[in-house]
Amino acid sequence: MIKSRYNWDFSQPTESITEDIVKKLNLSPIIKKVLESKDIVQEEAIQNVIQDNVINHNPMSLSDMHKAIERINLAIDKKERILVYGDYDADGVTSTTILVSTLRKLGAQVGWYIPNRFSEGYGPNKFAFQNAYDEGISLIITVDNGIQGHEEIKMVQDLGVDVIVTDHHEMGETLPEAHAIVHPMHPDFDYPFEYLCGAGVAYKLSQALLDHPPQQFLALAAIGTIADLVSLTDENRSIVKQGLTVLNEHPPVAIQAILKQAGFNNQITEETIGFIIGPRLNAVGRLEDASFAAELLMSEESEVSEFLAEQLEHFNQERKDIVADITEEAMVLAEAQVKQGQLFLLLAKENWHEGVLGIVASKIVETYALPTLILNIDTAQNHAKGSARSIEQVSMFEILDAHHDLIDKFGGHHMAAGMTMCIENIDTLRYKLNQWMKKLSESTSLEPQKKVDVRLDANEITVKNIKDIQNLRPFGSDFNSPVFEVRDLTIKSIRAIGQDGKHLKLTLSDYQLPALYWNYGIIANELEIGQPISIIGNLQINEWNGNQTAQLIIQDIALDKLQILDYRSKRKNLKFKEDETNIAYVIHPKNEKLNEHHYHYGETIVPTYDKVVFRDLPNTMDEIEQTLSHLQLSQLYLVLNHDKSIYFEGIPNKALFKNCYKALINKKETNLAKEGMMLCDYLDLKPEVLKFILKVFKELGFIYDEDGIIKINNHPNKQEIEMSRIYKLRQSRIEVEKRLLYDDFSNIKEWIKSYLI
Repeated sequence: MIKSRYNWDFSQPTESITEDIVKKLNLSPIIKKVLESKDIVQEEAIQNVIQDNVINHNPMSLSDMHKAIERINLAIDKKERILVYGDYDADGVTSTTILVSTLRKLGAQVGWYIPNRFSEGYGPNKFAFQNAYDEGISLIITVDNGIQGHEEIKMVQDLGVDVIVTDHHEMGETLPEAHAIVHPMHPDFDYPFEYLCGAGVAYKLSQALLDHPPQQFLALAAIGTIADLVSLTDENRSIVKQGLTVLNEHPPVAIQAILKQAGFNNQITEETIGFIIGPRLNAVGRLEDASFAAELLMSEESEVSEFLAEQLEHFNQERKDIVADITEEAMVLAEAQVKQGQLFLLLAKENWHEGVLGIVASKIVETYALPTLILNIDTAQNHAKGSARSIEQVSMFEILDAHHDLIDKFGGHHMAAGMTMCIENIDTLRYKLNQWMKKLSESTSLEPQKKVDVRLDANEITVKNIKDIQNLRPFGSDFNSPVFEVRDLTIKSIRAIGQDGKHLKLTLSDYQLPALYWNYGIIANELEIGQPISIIGNLQINEWNGNQTAQLIIQDIALDKLQILDYRSKRKNLKFKEDETNIAYVIHPKNEKLNEHHYHYGETIVPTYDKVVFRDLPNTMDEIEQTLSHLQLSQLYLVLNHDKSIYFEGIPNKALFKNCYKALINKKETNLAKEGMMLCDYLDLKPEVLKFILKVFKELGFIYDEDGIIKINNHPNKQEIEMSRIYKLRQSRIEVEKRLLYDDFSNIKEWIKSYLI
């Protein structure tokens, strides 16, 4: 049995698409299932997904848009100096680029500024605003920030500088005293779609100013929308679809340069933005000053773009290296806390780069499925600063807000947060967060869950169906790439592939369906040909030499039956650590237990282990039968270490015992060191067998051994050879080897199962 990493959350759709709509829109069965799983069942909603309907809400219906346009046009007419104040992530630099480019087209005197993540932090800051005033700026327009900048905005407004806030983040109970606030969630206005990103709001402002903005602005808005993980529905979906068309047909020179440096020359999709373009634009702001990324996006000459993109690639590689180093260190700390039973992982250390801690926290959550806060300790500033990531069952905002007395500053939402705190409060906060989690665990299951959209049969996994599914793209937040569940697939082949066998490749069912499980090559030896297995994952088309085949990209697997796995060969090495808490080791009685997870044969093993390893060969079949009789587990690993095998030596027959005894009587005294080999030659037996015979004789009192000199007992008690304990142990050992080492493994499995039922 392989226990799934997640609880598979599948629920039947509450509504179905009517047959009339299916016929009218020509929906294939697979598309019908996918749309129903997302509660998209009405004709108009379906058309918005499957057709290229452009959703373009009136930009003038955004809050304060009239006031914003009027003030911007006035500034242009009066040749006032305008500052666009951005943010250091991908959404921020695309927002900045869209608005600066828009104002330049209108002839404005415009500059731009992006705060430094480390020295200035997120959002407006008084120093930057004061500096803008000192340089003669009379209008500041924020993009992708500003809605929480109450004090800073009031300060600069009091100096006579007007501020227009364009933002999309959560609004507080009060709003800043800005000249205008352009925000899709503004409570006093009724914009049809609340979930634009910063670049989306900047694009709507550009529409209001230019009437018909350049198409390349759509490409930038699409990048910001996907990179910021906002809802990919309604107008956002339309922006992304249009933007992807632009990126493929007329990509900006900056984007061409980024992709060239990344070695990417295929069709640009939402995944290209999410995994290639977005992370590279984010990398600069995570390490240094994000102004560099905005400068790249604003460049229009190929040579300049290629030079800047090359530097961007260096930043991205540096970011990857830093993440890898910190992740390695953080995993060690996380593993220790998990073993201690911690339910909230608070990891803190000096010299961790603050700009990447959110990425590291996500990797820890992915591994341990526990909410995680990672802090860099800055002893010079006497504070710790970092990022947190959560699981679905736990609101990170709620849990941190409940302990705000220990935190200097924090902000975030359900799944993520950033914070700063005093170093001396770290241990107290860790303790209280874990107490909070323990109380939550009494009423809420913390088991990780994975939403399953559709259940399929193996015969439904075809190239045609996958192409139909891909026609629903782009996928993203609130419109995820569908996760499919396929049950009872038969394993036809198993391979660990990639460097060091890092990944797993399976062939499944009579349809010879390929399946890939990234980073799980380690379980190749836990699977067996012919086993039935259930899988959840995504569907993909694999192209090779012009041929297209369907394949599964596995997210999780489950095997409902008990697994008995053969690791007796020296070619197979267990990759478990002997202090892992979910694995019990059964060892030979003479061997010392290393920890509480080690048991001797015959002892009762507590029923809390998923895996049990029979590490050593037992003395007797009774010992292993006693262990098996009360065992509860999902996987049993047979390693059965032993010094040497005696099965093929067997047990000497009685005639050999008699001949040996006669030879010893004839000599009366035998010096083993000098005469042992001659005795072996005389009796035609191996030295090991002679040693065994002599041990039996000694135990039964037939001989004495005085420092290697064998003497006959002239008055022994008459006993049968079979009465010897040593003789019986050898019999038992030979039976153990016969049953556990040399029998067909299928017979061994059936015998073990008979005791576990």
